Amino acid sequence: MSEAAVSRAARPPVSECLKSQRPLVWLLTGSRVGDNNQLLALGRALGFPFEVKRLDFNRARHLRFLRRGLSIVAPQSRALIGPPWPDLVVGVGYGSVPVARYIRKRAAGRTKLVHIGNPRAPLDDFDLQITTPQYSRTAPNLIELPFPIGNPARDAVATSDDRDWLSNFPLPRRLLAIGGPARHWELDHDQLARAIRLIQHKSPAGSLIAVTSSRTRPATRGLLEQLVTGSHEAIVNDWPAFGTLLAVSDEIYVTADSISMLSEAVLTGKPVGMIPIRRSLRGKLSRWLWEWPTGRRTLPDLTNFWTKLENKKLIGTVEHPIASQVSDTVERAADAVRSLLSAADAGATPAR
Repeated sequence: MSEAAVSRAARPPVSECLKSQRPLVWLLTGSRVGDNNQLLALGRALGFPFEVKRLDFNRARHLRFLRRGLSIVAPQSRALIGPPWPDLVVGVGYGSVPVARYIRKRAAGRTKLVHIGNPRAPLDDFDLQITTPQYSRTAPNLIELPFPIGNPARDAVATSDDRDWLSNFPLPRRLLAIGGPARHWELDHDQLARAIRLIQHKSPAGSLIAVTSSRTRPATRGLLEQLVTGSHEAIVNDWPAFGTLLAVSDEIYVTADSISMLSEAVLTGKPVGMIPIRRSLRGKLSRWLWEWPTGRRTLPDLTNFWTKLENKKLIGTVEHPIASQVSDTVERAADAVRSLLSAADAGATPAR
């Protein structure tokens, strides 16, 4: 009997696993907090045991022809990839794609593969792709969600330390969420400074909490330190948690570079205003040399995402933030993955 046949015989099919035991899920996380939050939210929503496999990469990651198997994976992460092989792998980011394929090959084809976001290449051999409007595309194995997966404010519970700290910030609390440079975009400091001054002069007075991200550049932090200086104002880096700040804030203002922060703000149902950003030099060159000549947008297409938010009246401006009620995307994604697992042994096509 071949090695592949032995592997298949040693484990029951996925459909039987769902009945007799819970399938094992691997989440391939990386360095981006927003991406990892999506993976973790989906993993928890599925209700199956899951293991987090943190992927760190070597420099070969940037060379497409070297993205095979584990060749782009750093040694400490390679040590995490080994049997017993999972029933399902969920990855995010293009670096996870060759790793997911390697796992399925070692599992003799038994493992189902799900990818979230933009893989930067067709994934015809994956079982399910989950994308959002900034990576808009069509494929038979794809579902497009209006927002990234996850709603950190929904399950956030403030600790006693959080409550003690928040007691210094009177209502209404206004949260300012600041990102950083994206692929073709960068923060516009003039727009950011204007937004801060407008928020500071809103009535009633209340308080202002500015939270930064790992992408926030030193120059932007310097600007915040110059402007956010009031007695009921603060700049937050790592604590309190972003989900907690979303849950306890009355209004939320977000720089337009961060799809995840915009989405998480909208999902709170609270008034949200978007702060405009600008194209970087790379973005300007891309528009001149690629978008205008070809009529095609480069990915991620942030303008498509912003347009959908504005057309559906899900987001407003700093002057006029908008509150809306939208469905949480995590259950829709989880239902699609459960359907995939249930249909696996029967050979049926899961619901999209």
